[in-house]
Amino acid sequence: MKHSLLLLLFTISLANAQDNPAVQVIARSLPDKVLLRWAVDKPLAWKKANEYGFFIERSTISRNGEAVVPIERNQLSNIPLKPRPLKEWETLAVSDQNAAVLAQALYGDSFITESPKNAMGKIYAINDELEQRFTFALLAAEQNFEAALLAGWALEDTNVVAGEKYVYKVSVALPLDNSHIINEGTVFASPDLYEELPKPIGLSAVFGDENVMLNWNFNLLQHVYTSYVIERSDNNIRYKQLNGLPLFNAQESRSGQEVSLFYTDSIPNNTNFYYRVKGKTAFGETGPPTEPLMGKAIKNLGFVPRIYKKEMPTDNKAILYWEFDKEGNDLITGFEIRRAHKEKGPFETIKSGLQATLRQTTVTNLQRINYFTVVAIGKNGVESESYASMVQPIDSTPPSPPTGLQGIMDTTGIVRLTWNKNLEEDLGGYRIFKSNNPEVEFSELTKNTLGIEAYIDTVPINNLNRNVYYKIAAEDLRFNRSSFSEMIVVRKPDLVPPSSPLMKNFEVTQEGVNLSWFPSSSKDVIAHVIYRRNEEAPELRWEKLHESISTKDSLYFDKTLQDSGIYSYTVIAKDSVGLESLPAKPISIIWRGKSLDVNDIKFQGVVNRELRFINLSWKIKANNIVEYVLYRGTNNRGLKLYKTLNGDSKGYNDTDLEINTNYTYGLQLIQKGGASSFIKEINLKY
Repeated sequence: MKHSLLLLLFTISLANAQDNPAVQVIARSLPDKVLLRWAVDKPLAWKKANEYGFFIERSTISRNGEAVVPIERNQLSNIPLKPRPLKEWETLAVSDQNAAVLAQALYGDSFITESPKNAMGKIYAINDELEQRFTFALLAAEQNFEAALLAGWALEDTNVVAGEKYVYKVSVALPLDNSHIINEGTVFASPDLYEELPKPIGLSAVFGDENVMLNWNFNLLQHVYTSYVIERSDNNIRYKQLNGLPLFNAQESRSGQEVSLFYTDSIPNNTNFYYRVKGKTAFGETGPPTEPLMGKAIKNLGFVPRIYKKEMPTDNKAILYWEFDKEGNDLITGFEIRRAHKEKGPFETIKSGLQATLRQTTVTNLQRINYFTVVAIGKNGVESESYASMVQPIDSTPPSPPTGLQGIMDTTGIVRLTWNKNLEEDLGGYRIFKSNNPEVEFSELTKNTLGIEAYIDTVPINNLNRNVYYKIAAEDLRFNRSSFSEMIVVRKPDLVPPSSPLMKNFEVTQEGVNLSWFPSSSKDVIAHVIYRRNEEAPELRWEKLHESISTKDSLYFDKTLQDSGIYSYTVIAKDSVGLESLPAKPISIIWRGKSLDVNDIKFQGVVNRELRFINLSWKIKANNIVEYVLYRGTNNRGLKLYKTLNGDSKGYNDTDLEINTNYTYGLQLIQKGGASSFIKEINLKY
């Protein structure tokens, strides 16, 4: 006789997650069509939706990678989709129980169920007839896509085109004067999104005495498969379905929780059987089967050894005593002793070939921690193993000090410590110690032994201590503690800018401006930076002039000035991590421009008696000239203002001349800011 654990209940229900009922929609994209399934998630709204029907709208939002503007919208049903008349259900209801249940839920005069007492299990949380109709209808539609089509809860859209992407909207065709609110549902689909159905995941089996329990993962593919079928074969060629109804998960799985489905099959011992599992979708598709899993049931020994006493005559020797029913002696070839470092293994055989009548043995070469089991070896190859029993010699040897300790602190004061894992088999964990001063005793941070090679600490970021010091110790299961690891220094991130320097003095010369300042008093300053701004052009930003290469530098001579005007200077301090102080209070100076040397003005003239003019020309080693003033005198008479020319002029032709006259010309420069140069003179005879 076969036994099965049948998980029977599957519903779509978000009633507790929202105020208004809504249509929930799913889609399956195939190369040549899109399949849609939907359901309303509350019983009363479900009843109203069946009465009024559903509208389905398809919106084409992109075509061959290009957005469709405006979006193309098409109604896929001219009239609301409603459950088909009862007469159209007869053929399908006769051949499929799910279709019959769904038709009864929609059209039956009454719908009352009792908790079944057979292998289908019990269905919980059904309080009244409407909820019964709602629950069983959704469950039946989930198992038969044709029945869902008849109920008006599914649709096949065959008018789809490769390269197009769609958004489907399903809404209840409520009358305009209806006060009910049922939110519409939407889903995205495209023929380009087609994926082949996957194989179920994680099929495994435990073969017992005349039975096998199969299990496989449910939640990893629950977005694909809603139920499963199990198949069995005795030759790996012809398979027969075992479960009459597909298997479900009837409980809502919590986020991140591993959920498995189970099926127990009764089989004769000592015969090989093959098992495989297939998934079924809500659209009536059956996916590919898992790889076959082969095994056979074997009769149990019926007797199990039990370790009841341990003795340790020395630190390196233990005597194990166990019980085993004498009636089982004829069923076994003998015993084996196995050892592991952990209670759950893995175990290795350290003694074998012990006689079936033996009930004690001595083991040597004990390690720091030992878990022993006694295994009875059946003549039919079946093993019967005792529970593990721990033997631990007296241990006063501490672990080695941890190595590789590293730490880093972020700008919020979070310190992350990591280190290498100790290799001792009986390692219990670690203890963490901290100090703000390496010369004083460290305080322990851990209240309990830490079992991982990482630790997070939090320190005040704004106190005066620049460094935090850490070291750790390892501890074994006997609480023997190692020596400290190497101490590490964790430096706090520098969040405090240096103090501001102070402008001390200045001196304005014709060559530039001499500046001096009092340096910042902060110890981590690495440079001072001088900035200048032209106050006659306030739209200009501060210009960086100089960055000192020594914190002791406090002088700078600005020779880069070109134009006369009003200038401001300031200085800031910069520390080792790039933080800058507030600028020093600026000083302002007036610079008249550089004085011109006699060699800076090249002034000459050429007499042209044929054309009757004197050509005057000049070259000036300055670029801030705004005006030229030309003077003229004759026959040793004093110079008088003759012409005023703009700063772009390079010469002048004088035509107001008299023959046999000595002319003296003088050229004076007017610089930006109003400063004037000396008068450069030349003498010419016309």
